[in-house]
Formats: sequence, structure tokens, C-alpha cells
Amino acid sequence: MVMNRRDFVRSLPVLPTGLLLGASALSVSACAGTPYLSPRGSGNQLVVSAANVPEAGVLLQRPGMEHPVFVRATEEGAYTALLVRCTHQGCQPDPVGDRFVCPCHGSEFDMEGAVLRGPAERPLPRYGVARAGEDLVVTLQEMNDE
Repeated sequence: MVMNRRDFVRSLPVLPTGLLLGASALSVSACAGTPYLSPRGSGNQLVVSAANVPEAGVLLQRPGMEHPVFVRATEEGAYTALLVRCTHQGCQPDPVGDRFVCPCHGSEFDMEGAVLRGPAERPLPRYGVARAGEDLVVTLQEMNDE
């Protein structure tokens, strides 16, 4: 039986944070080579050590999350966070090089979430990322880009 990423992540055991020594130490690899981290935090916050976010970005997902959140550092030294859920029909786009490509209908998004190629018409949802000491805190509330 072949297991997809979502089922694999859901099958991961839930361990107390102390056993992980900074829960973000747990990682698995995505098909495209982007690492997955299991973040700390609860409710609408994902917390991960900034040192564990590689330049190319990381996918954050904890049990119960249907789609991961992609976090990466920008050239300006800030961080961006995107919900990796295609705005066309809800499939999970894969990070491929400098973009996300949806395997269902071919939509493509840039690393800021903007649509490069349809059928999706709306960008990927963006979340705020704040620095808290050595950690990054992603707040799972869509940002308004106005």
C-alpha cells in the first residue's frame, strides 16, 4: 500500500515536547526535498526555531492539519508563511524549484503565493510570521494584503 504525505503525517506519533528537545527536531522529507517539521504551539499558532528554517524553506504540519504551511526567509531577512492549499480546488501544491505546482490541475504559484498559471485565480493564503527570541511564530489567520 502506498501512503500519501497527508496520511503519513497523520500517522506520526504525538510525543511530549520534552522528548523532542524542541519539537521542531522531528522532520521528514517532502517529495520535492523540502523538509517537514512538526511545530510547537497550539490553537492558531505554529512555533518553530528560526535556526531550523533552511533558506529554501520548510513545511510545517502538526497532527490534525489538513495542509502544511510553507515558511521561508525572504532576501530582506523577514519571513513569509503560506498555506499550501491550491485555491482552485483545494489540492496540495508541491514546492518545485522557485514555485509551487498543483498536481491536480497544473496551477502554479510563486514563493509569495501569487498565481503564475491557472486555473487558480486567487493567490495562496498568507499568514503573519513574528520573531520571538530564537523562535518564529506563525499565526494561522489569513493576512489582508490591502
